[in-house]
Amino acid sequence: MNRDSHKRTKRTARAAAVLTGAALLLAGLQGPALAAPSPAAPEPGTAGTAAASHTVELSSTAEGFTAPASTRSGLTTFRASTTQPGKGWIGLARLKDGKGWGDFLNALSRALSNTPSDVPQGAKDLDETATLLGGLVIHPGQPGAFTQRLYPGTYLLFDYLAAGDAQPRYRWLTVTGDAVDQGLTPTATIVSKNVPGAGPRFEVRGALRAGRPLRYVNEIPGQVNELLFVQVKEGTTEADLRAYFDALPDDGTLPPNSPFTSASLGSLHLSTGASSVVQVPLERTRYAAITWSKSATDGIRLVKKGLFTLVDVG
Repeated sequence: MNRDSHKRTKRTARAAAVLTGAALLLAGLQGPALAAPSPAAPEPGTAGTAAASHTVELSSTAEGFTAPASTRSGLTTFRASTTQPGKGWIGLARLKDGKGWGDFLNALSRALSNTPSDVPQGAKDLDETATLLGGLVIHPGQPGAFTQRLYPGTYLLFDYLAAGDAQPRYRWLTVTGDAVDQGLTPTATIVSKNVPGAGPRFEVRGALRAGRPLRYVNEIPGQVNELLFVQVKEGTTEADLRAYFDALPDDGTLPPNSPFTSASLGSLHLSTGASSVVQVPLERTRYAAITWSKSATDGIRLVKKGLFTLVDVG
């Protein structure tokens, strides 16, 4: 191995270690370990997708991650499930010309780092390396689906929770052929955006329904962002959430008295201007819509800047 290759290998190993820590921390920030509830069943005749929709099956188990090597272009619904706790958060990305897995892992790990000073340059490098197109935060017994428009070319499917493993779980997906245009139909839209004079905020349009798809749009300039739903204790207010987030140290360790009562479900990161239609088994109750993403400007968690809200799912 020559000196340059050795340096790249060491740099990738360091990036993997950072991302492993971030992923484990993210998994630990979901609230207490609970038995997975049964997925909410869609209402009769409103399954959210037509029979003609184009689907891709993704499966995570203790043995690995399975995905097809190719698919058609157009609106594509990825249906994902996992049987292994701590694995199976499958994300979708399209890498820029000349970029590979090592470049992506290195940039992603720094953009999501728990060291604030690493984040701004990591976010810039990630923007130059790939476009993030969402994915799913799911758990055993709680499968999900998301629709994304694909164009001819090569995409990357990867497990956020295994990206830093000795054998990271990722697959290349080649997209060719005629386009299809049928996907999940949302009942509501949630937009992450900058509000002048206030900062980053979630805007909810429409009504969230248990077991039904929703559209997530990221409009924050220069910022990758996710959308997570986590159930809260009865009587929790936005002031309670603000106080809890204000108490979070930068290293991600948790203060006591968490307001959360469930594991989170939702959409993985989108780049600026991207959107995805997501279907996860939300129940008829109150959730906090949150993100653990860090500001691309200063590395501070966006929840500390106000990017959270309470939502009721009917």
